Amino acid sequence: MYDLGQPEVRARLDCLMGSTERLTIESLGLKHAAELFQALCDERVGRYIGGPDVTTLEALRDRITHLSTSPPDNRDEIWLNFAVLCAGKVIGRIEATLHGGIAEIAYVFGPAWWGHGYATEAVSWLLSHLAERGVSLVWATVTPGNETSVRLLGRLGFVSTQPPTQRRLLSYEDGDHVLSRQCSKSA
Repeated sequence: MYDLGQPEVRARLDCLMGSTERLTIESLGLKHAAELFQALCDERVGRYIGGPDVTTLEALRDRITHLSTSPPDNRDEIWLNFAVLCAGKVIGRIEATLHGGIAEIAYVFGPAWWGHGYATEAVSWLLSHLAERGVSLVWATVTPGNETSVRLLGRLGFVSTQPPTQRRLLSYEDGDHVLSRQCSKSA
């Protein structure tokens, strides 16, 4: 399990990079901002996340800068944020927030890349890397109506459940669909 108090653990997690059969996964940085903005600058992206993911390139740069820092000292969390590239082009992002012995994941991809299995492939990579690093339980919340995301998570072994009573999910809002799955090193 992670010891969030160790700076070397945070540094090791922050610089993760990897690949899948079709994708390259890189730690999210300012170098990804322009292409990520182009990929996500579509009204359809905001349909299930409460509005546009990004409104301006400057706002996206500010968000990436914020996400690149560690959480405030009073928050026992690790933030993992990744750009997803296909053929060298940024097509979306994936993320995990580790806290209280669990991980919460999220993902967003540009509509031009929907329906090709890229999100499934990228999230599968994320689950494997979380499992390799000792995370055993992963949660996701999905806004009502986003059945495509529920199906994607189902393909990856997530099951519908109630929000946990022992810990608070950071991404949960009343009415959200809550899913979870156990992770193993063969995720």
